[in-house]
Amino acid sequence: MANGEAKQESVETPKSQKDSTGTEQPSFWSQFRSVMSSRTYAVFLITNWLFGIGSPVGRYVSLFLRDMLAYNYVLIGFLSVYFTSLGIVAQLIGGYIGDNFDRKKLAVLTMLMNGIGFLVVGSSILANGGAGFTVFGFNFSLVLIIIFTGFSILSISNIVGSGSTSYIYDHIPREYAGVAIGIFQTTAGFGLLGLGIITWWLWIGIPFIQTVQFGFLLGATLFIIAAIIRVIYLAPAKPIPRDKRSASNLRDFLSQNNHARKMILAILPVFLGVLILDAISDGLYNFVNMYFLNEALDFSVGEISLMLVVVLALSIPLSIRVGGFFDQRGSRRAIFIVYSVMPICIALLLIAPVFPYWLPMFIIAPYISIPFLNPLLSTAFIAITLKNINDILWGTLILVYLRQAIPRGDTAKMLSITFTIVAITGLFTPVPAALAYTFFDAPPVLMVSLILNFVILAVLIFGNIEPKTIMKEE
Repeated sequence: MANGEAKQESVETPKSQKDSTGTEQPSFWSQFRSVMSSRTYAVFLITNWLFGIGSPVGRYVSLFLRDMLAYNYVLIGFLSVYFTSLGIVAQLIGGYIGDNFDRKKLAVLTMLMNGIGFLVVGSSILANGGAGFTVFGFNFSLVLIIIFTGFSILSISNIVGSGSTSYIYDHIPREYAGVAIGIFQTTAGFGLLGLGIITWWLWIGIPFIQTVQFGFLLGATLFIIAAIIRVIYLAPAKPIPRDKRSASNLRDFLSQNNHARKMILAILPVFLGVLILDAISDGLYNFVNMYFLNEALDFSVGEISLMLVVVLALSIPLSIRVGGFFDQRGSRRAIFIVYSVMPICIALLLIAPVFPYWLPMFIIAPYISIPFLNPLLSTAFIAITLKNINDILWGTLILVYLRQAIPRGDTAKMLSITFTIVAITGLFTPVPAALAYTFFDAPPVLMVSLILNFVILAVLIFGNIEPKTIMKEE
């Protein structure tokens, strides 16, 4: 049995080719075949694809909460802060758990907890129109209580997320991390299936709130199936190298996380600064962009869904290629090229009310009355498509960069600390964004996000984002 698993987990040596400097470089396809030769990687990838099919409903959460909370943007802002805070605490604990407990079990629990959270949110459909209670003049119905519980469970699922990510990091060769993680990012592309189902439900007339609830039930089913597959087919977790632990669990937890914090600040100080600025920019943008599309630009939820379908279709090949580009050309160039598109996206969204179409009117006039073509011809479509694709590519590069920079024994803690710092930064954006949107509309919020994008580009140009220490593979 052990020999069989070793054979299944073997990794071929990719064929090499010389680059312009004469250095031997493995070809993309040889890297691809090498990565896919691992059974564990393939099983994890398939379950991630199931997650991708079930998760696109999450893109509608802001509009869903808006309709459920009667357009109370400030309350939505405070709820965002609460869920994020819960997730931060869970993630901080999760980093310690991921480096001290069985990572395979954590990979299973990640899917299971997400499945339970989605199931609870989706089951709120049974309470639509049900009774509730009133606090300070606001009615908290049974359906809202169920939804609140479900999103709380999803936030708490961060407690096992770092361990799950660390599990698959253990099965990815560091030198091919770009291709391997790029393939994983095709998970978003598989959202085409789930998003297609949701879009179809909307087009045939199912009310938006019920559509989202059905979407959560679909996701719950797929996540629970994925958890079962992981239990049966994933290989046992690899032993985790550990230093001597303190006798006190609390003291050990604080000591290990403090050690991880110091390592992150020592290894990735500039890159961490970039992630913090990006968290503020994205927090502002993400709070208002869907409202801006739906309310100011007057796109229906069905038309927004159509835009997202195109985004996910384009993201599949690009995610794979950007990871390979990272491996072959280096991190700095890949990161700069991807991020340089971000300010263009926000600028296009800002000018969309003035220039609603990206082609001259005399060319598109015969087509704008066609339901499926009108949103695709809009300037907002170009903005949203570029931004969403770039977010996927940017997420790929972050994961690849961290995979290559941090040691295996501290993977979960360092991922946890990194994303905790970023999340705490983003924690302060929803309420100011909600207040600004309520009183001044979306453009001022988007302008601040745009300015931060330019600041980040300046850091990428003039700063050194490379790791201060090269980590050896254990």
